[in-house]
Amino acid sequence: MKKTIFLICLTLFLSSCSLFHQKISPYPNGVVFPLEKDKEIIYEGEIVDLIQREESFLYFSTTDGIIYKIDGERSEIIWKFKSQKEAESPPSIGLENIYFYDKTSTLYCLNKEGKLCWKKTFEEKITSEIKEIGEIIFIGTEKGNFFALTTASGKEIWRFKAGGAIRSNPISSDNMIIFGCDDQYIYFLSKSGTLLNKYEAGGVVGSTLLVDGNLLYFGTEGHNFYCFDLKKWKEKWEVKSGGKIITSPVIDNKRLFFLSWSGVLYCLNKKNGSILWWKSIPYRSYYRFEIVQDKIVVSSLSSFLVCFDSETGEKMGQFDALLEVSSNPLWFYPFLLINVYEKNENMGKLLFLRKKLKLSLIVSKKSPQKIDEEIVFTASAKGLFREKYEFYLEKEGKKQIVQEMSEKKSWTWFPEKAGKYIIGCISVDEREKVEAKISFEIIEEEK
Repeated sequence: MKKTIFLICLTLFLSSCSLFHQKISPYPNGVVFPLEKDKEIIYEGEIVDLIQREESFLYFSTTDGIIYKIDGERSEIIWKFKSQKEAESPPSIGLENIYFYDKTSTLYCLNKEGKLCWKKTFEEKITSEIKEIGEIIFIGTEKGNFFALTTASGKEIWRFKAGGAIRSNPISSDNMIIFGCDDQYIYFLSKSGTLLNKYEAGGVVGSTLLVDGNLLYFGTEGHNFYCFDLKKWKEKWEVKSGGKIITSPVIDNKRLFFLSWSGVLYCLNKKNGSILWWKSIPYRSYYRFEIVQDKIVVSSLSSFLVCFDSETGEKMGQFDALLEVSSNPLWFYPFLLINVYEKNENMGKLLFLRKKLKLSLIVSKKSPQKIDEEIVFTASAKGLFREKYEFYLEKEGKKQIVQEMSEKKSWTWFPEKAGKYIIGCISVDEREKVEAKISFEIIEEEK
């Protein structure tokens, strides 16, 4: 009996000890601040709002009417296509094709090799986003016409007349096509164009529709954000924001994020709509923002990118591009991509940003010093994770490791001979490496 009690107690003791063991954090794979520019791609014109990714390829359009496809891994332009007039939409990526429209409301369809498949000019101004669903393209106009076209040729299949201009992003859910309208209604159509239902949103609905299972999320220019239950056909919750909402929301497993035109980023509990936190950003924004693991990165109509912890709202970093950022941020491991625009030269730049790696060496005494003086070199690394350090001494081209790779950040030197030296340090982690050097002179003691 005593033996049994002893074993139980021992088990409980060991279990309790394990609770105090520190959990080893995994290597941070997402965006890590501070950032620095690693490389760039220069192109003609200014990007139209949005850069998009499909696998390792990037797509965007410019106000000069040029569509670009870029190999993100090689950081080079694969092809570009020139439209007749200035592009007014970012490219929409379908299963086999790419779509965009220009200032004359001409809709273009390109294949993914950059060849024109067909184009179609509308007699009224296109105002909505373009969406391919199945083998049908959906698009809306300023006069309230909602068109369904074939992907093969652009031939009209059907059209539906709404009560105002359509500026919304069309989406699909459970065999329904859904879009918002300036008449303050959200329309629900069958795939054959029949009106199934419509819901009064209480404000103009722009490109803010998002479906997650049976729930429809949307914001209005009336400063409200809603969650609507598509099965029960009723509003689940509503949140009042400080400005109109014109940007698409983003969700993760538990939270929903949206921007108001007042320059505030909101984080809500997705289930009940309660505000978990809110943060001001440098300026107003209509750009899509990016969730990278546990961080959310936001660009605005300023030169600043800001990053917040998605759970707490704590500010995790900021990057100043020096020029106004002109697109959404886009994560392309290990880079964060943004676009800026040089107005005087009509030149856009796609910037590849990555975490800033830096190693500094601090020396306890200034050069020169005498023989046998104690000199301490201390290293400090940025951008590395659980890093290690190696120190070396170099004289007349001959390199000698004086302290093997370890977690020790400093090395103490008692120089034995006069001369000019280079003291170097290499710092490494699981994936990265950085090096720093200092020149130092040792002189003979005066007789």
